[in-house]
Amino acid sequence: MIRRLLRAISEDFAELADLVWTSLEGYGRELLELGSDPVRTRQGIVAACSVVLATFLALLLEIESPWWAAISGFMSLMATGAGSLRRGLLRLTGTAAGALLGFVMARWLPYDHVALTLFLALVTMLGVIAMQVSPHGLAFLFLTITSSMVLLMSLNNPEQAAAVAYYRVLEVAVGVGSAIVVAKLLQDWHAEPPPQAPGWRHLLGAQWPVVLHGVRSAIAVVAVLWIWIMIDLPEVAEMAITVAVVMSAPVIADGGLGTRHAVAVRSIHRFLGCLIGGVVALAFLAMQIESFAWWLALIGAAAWIGMHIQSGPHGVGYVGTQSGFVFIITMVQGAAPPDSIMPGVDRFIGITGGLGILLVISLLLWPSDKELAEEKASSLE
Repeated sequence: MIRRLLRAISEDFAELADLVWTSLEGYGRELLELGSDPVRTRQGIVAACSVVLATFLALLLEIESPWWAAISGFMSLMATGAGSLRRGLLRLTGTAAGALLGFVMARWLPYDHVALTLFLALVTMLGVIAMQVSPHGLAFLFLTITSSMVLLMSLNNPEQAAAVAYYRVLEVAVGVGSAIVVAKLLQDWHAEPPPQAPGWRHLLGAQWPVVLHGVRSAIAVVAVLWIWIMIDLPEVAEMAITVAVVMSAPVIADGGLGTRHAVAVRSIHRFLGCLIGGVVALAFLAMQIESFAWWLALIGAAAWIGMHIQSGPHGVGYVGTQSGFVFIITMVQGAAPPDSIMPGVDRFIGITGGLGILLVISLLLWPSDKELAEEKASSLE
């Protein structure tokens, strides 16, 4: 029994090490290919311009979290202008709906932790399922993320909910607007086919694995939340975002180990991206750059490299996305070049803490090879 358990643990660690090595190898290949593909280089320039414009406008408007506007400017971009417009509008619509929902619920839920837990579980389940079955899944995901953020950031003072909701929408609007302007100027606008999605009809039939994935996600976010509160770690809102985004990894047909592998890969990529982006940002902070122009240039360069890796062929696109995220979060702290790494450290703790707990929960919730084999055998009898 003990030997079997130790063997299973060693196999899990070996698989984890293999994932890390494969990811780092792919990341290195992407860096070596910087500037070699004109299409990807152009997309990187578009991302850099969008992020720099969003950052500048956010600072000009004295927005509470300018880094969120910068990230929205990055994440709203697609390969074409029409795709960028659609993605940006989905992001903005979901954010606005989530902000409104979070604001309304903040009148009651911070005072009833059982109801708060149930709400977070249901809204997480909705967002995760929608990402798999709906052509507007991104809007549902941001409804989940934003409503969770508004509630969790208002736990200590529910009166802050209105301000939190307002600034989240404004920040995303600035980022999306910047992305659309840059896309209009620099990207092609040819028509694209509508996105394909299986729809909501067969959730109790062919799409049942997606429902199970949503249930597991709901259990995960509740478990992570309560563990987080018990050990009193910072950045509880970042924890909720981590769970929602990681659990939106694609569901494989059997809903079992394939899905667990997808969640594990996404978690590892998120962790590595955070680590790379944070370390690089720390190195630049140590140089004590005081020039506003050079500061914006560094942010733009990070966006260019992140977009280059995100659109690369080596399967580590999310590492590039996340490294760009954390670099921006760390570097954009106010209206001037930052003099402290601590905000980035707090967010890094929030992300890695959530991921660590989530990985453990995933191993407990997802079926093993033996369980899947037994389930398939019994269904054939």
